[in-house]
Amino acid sequence: MAAGRGARMWRFDAGRICLDLVATEPAGGVPGTCEQLDGPVQLARWLADARLVPPDTVLTALDDTWVARFHELRSAVSRLMAAQLGGPEADGSLERVNSLASGAPPGPRAVRGADGGLVRA
Repeated sequence: MAAGRGARMWRFDAGRICLDLVATEPAGGVPGTCEQLDGPVQLARWLADARLVPPDTVLTALDDTWVARFHELRSAVSRLMAAQLGGPEADGSLERVNSLASGAPPGPRAVRGADGGLVRA
């Protein structure tokens, strides 16, 4: 379980990061559910809480393009999961997941912070 942030407690206990990602989408028709990754700030929080980046990493490069790509990845993984459980065929979803995952992740780098000291970016 990840630490809580603000009024919401983020939980990651599915045992697979792909399942944790799918759990961030609104549940169709279920009252009280909402989009959890609705902007760069929320995506950065989720990435940190899911321990996909080192603690206290400032993710200044995240923008709406990143959010859209995570939504696309999440949707493709969700379709693959549904198909695996006997749902409709997930045409093209596996190829899309592999395509989205094929790029090299950006590496951490040192930059000057507001006080002139080095910080991770």
